[in-house]
Amino acid sequence: MGRIMNLKTFFLIFIFNFSFIFSQEIDEIPNDVKWVTKSKEYKTLCEQIYFNAWNSIKKEVNSSKEPVIIMDLDETVLDNSKYQIELFKKSEKYHPKSWNKWVEKEEADLVPGAKKFILNFKKKKNAKIIFLSNRDNSTLISTINNMKKLGILFEDDIFLLKKNSKDSKIERRKEVFLGNNRMKKYGPKKIIAYFGDALGDFPEDEKYKFGVNNFIFPNPMYGKW
Repeated sequence: MGRIMNLKTFFLIFIFNFSFIFSQEIDEIPNDVKWVTKSKEYKTLCEQIYFNAWNSIKKEVNSSKEPVIIMDLDETVLDNSKYQIELFKKSEKYHPKSWNKWVEKEEADLVPGAKKFILNFKKKKNAKIIFLSNRDNSTLISTINNMKKLGILFEDDIFLLKKNSKDSKIERRKEVFLGNNRMKKYGPKKIIAYFGDALGDFPEDEKYKFGVNNFIFPNPMYGKW
């Protein structure tokens, strides 16, 4: 009987210590990452943006023969907060090598509201999404696999990832408008709306206005400011 009690006591102490250590790790992560991973406000904001976006563009989507939108990936569709936690635990800063290794793990989660919006948009016949991201083009297969696991990949998705340092988002948007280079087989496209987490994800065009056909997501974890 005493042996059983000792084992129970040991087990309870082990569980308590594990829970304490785990909670400490969560508490110790930076506030920006904690806000993304733990706050109800972040989840609500993202879901609200996607909800309002659909209400704003659905009329044009439904009246178009081929509605096309451009979406950034990271912190717009895919949630990479786990990578930020990894960096913090290792006392490291962002580096392209560690970032690419993270992408190759295919473990990114979904930004709240992203899946519902994408599945809703894709119900429209001929609706297409162009994913225009600064992920390295060498990680395309890993990116596709990750999205497939999350249930948001479609056969007609178009991916324009970064080939080299000169391959800016501005240049890739030009390819979309002109239907040349990587977009040659698709032809020129008219874009209904843009989605991103940084101003560089959006064109400098007066036709596109935030809250109408430009939709920006909160990302306190990294950026240029």
